[in-house]
Amino acid sequence: MTVPAARPRELSWPRVLWGAGAVLLVAMVVHVVALVLLGGPVGGPVSLRKPATFAETGWLLCWSVAVVLPALRTRARQRRVVGATVLAFALGETAIIGFQAWRGVPSHYNVTTPLDTVLMRGGAAGTAAVFVAGMAVLLVAALRSPATPALRLGVAGGIGVLLAGCAVGMVMISTNSGVYRGGIGSGFGRTGAYLGPDAATVGPDLAGFRPATAGGDLVLPHAIGVHGLLLLAVPAVLLAGTARRDRLAPVATMVGAVVVALAVLLAHAFRMLPLDALGAPALAVLAACAVAYLGGLAVTGRALLRDRRPGDDRSHI
Repeated sequence: MTVPAARPRELSWPRVLWGAGAVLLVAMVVHVVALVLLGGPVGGPVSLRKPATFAETGWLLCWSVAVVLPALRTRARQRRVVGATVLAFALGETAIIGFQAWRGVPSHYNVTTPLDTVLMRGGAAGTAAVFVAGMAVLLVAALRSPATPALRLGVAGGIGVLLAGCAVGMVMISTNSGVYRGGIGSGFGRTGAYLGPDAATVGPDLAGFRPATAGGDLVLPHAIGVHGLLLLAVPAVLLAGTARRDRLAPVATMVGAVVVALAVLLAHAFRMLPLDALGAPALAVLAACAVAYLGGLAVTGRALLRDRRPGDDRSHI
C-alpha cells in the first residue's frame, strides 16, 4: 500500500513576525546606543534617531500583526500576503533608513544621486505601497471574519487609522516635506538635490516633535496613524480573550477617541497651521480624546488582570 506523502506544514506567520519584531527591537536599541555614544544631531534630516524611530515602528507593527492574525479567520493565502508585506515594509524601510543615516545623507526627500532616488522612490515608497496592499487584505479578512462586533470594530478601526497614516505619508512624499504648505503632488518629477524642508520651515525639532512649523505639521498625525494596530486592534484582541461581556463599549470608545483626535490634527495641518496655533476648543477636544482612550485602555487592563480565562484558546472569538 502506498503511503501518501506528508503535506508540508504551513509557515507560522505570527511566529515569523514575532522573530522579525525582536530583530527590529534590537536594531532600535543599537541605534539609540550609537546615537548616545557617537553624538550627532537628534533632529534634522541626518540623524541616527531616524533608523531608531523606524525600527520602533517596525517591531511594534510586526508584533501587532502577530497578535491580530490568530484572532481572525484567515485563509493561508491571506496570511502569506499580510505576513510578507509587513516584513517587506518593516525590515525594508528600516534597512534603507539605516543605510542612508550611516552614509551621512538624508533618507527622506533625497534624490541627489541615482542611488538616493532608487532608495527613496523605489525602496521606501515602494515597500510602503506594497504594505498598503497587505493591510487592505487584512481589512477584508477582519470585516468577513465571524468575530464578535467589538473585535471586528477594533481591528477594522486600527487598520483604518493605519491606512490614514499611510495616506498622510504619501502626501508627505508627494510634497517632499512633513510640513504641509499646500500643493499636493508638487514634489513629483524633481531630482538632483535634497528636496526636504529647511530648518526655518521645520522650526524647533524636539526629537521629532515640531510645534512651530511654518505650515501644518503632518509628522504627528502620520506617527499616530502608523501605530493604529497597536492603539486599537491589539487592545480589542486582548479584551476578546477575557471573560468581560461588555466589550463593545470600551473598544468603541477607544476607536472614537483616536479617530476624532486624528481628524482634529489633520484638519489643523491641512489649514497650514503649526501645532502651537491649536486653539482652546481643539485642545479641549484632544484632551477629552486622550482621557476617553486611556479610560478604554484601563477597562481592557482591568479585564486582563481580573477576568482573563485560564487556558483561553480564543475559540470563542
